[in-house]
Amino acid sequence: MQLILAAARDYYSTRKKIWLKILVATIPAIIVGLCLMFISFKSNATTGKVIVDLGGLFKDFINVQIGAIAILVSFSVAMITILVSADNPNIEKLKETLSTECKPRNGEALNLFQVLLSNITYNVLIEVLYLVFLIICIFLQLYVGNNIYKWLMSISMFFIVHILHILLESVGQMYLTFWKKIG
Repeated sequence: MQLILAAARDYYSTRKKIWLKILVATIPAIIVGLCLMFISFKSNATTGKVIVDLGGLFKDFINVQIGAIAILVSFSVAMITILVSADNPNIEKLKETLSTECKPRNGEALNLFQVLLSNITYNVLIEVLYLVFLIICIFLQLYVGNNIYKWLMSISMFFIVHILHILLESVGQMYLTFWKKIG
């Protein structure tokens, strides 16, 4: 377990402005939570009762997320494979170039290769944790009511935005890694 959490520990201990990455994911989660809590859904004109089955919506949401996250895990693992197996001069330059965007780890500056690898590895860890959360949600839906569904959807929104943010950052870094300098 310690080995698994090493990626998260290294990620959080070496990144500057980690609060910004958390904030980027927290704001949409809060907005979704507030919308779910305070906005009325479709209602039956005769009875005035809500006709949207939040339990059914939650179930569909979870099912879609499980498929999407499984694909993202595969994509992230493929990125790691490309990174560690690539025989490219740009990869060697990454290993030689020290990062100015990260804090040192154990007194040593990280090279750009380590930064990219830790980003992707951290993302895989978060994706797998989110996948476990989604599987737990499948069983939770048997025992919880609409208010808990709303909270779980907000938590899911946090994970989705956080995962996509880190993934896009990693994809951008991979792009720049393999882009040849012109001139």
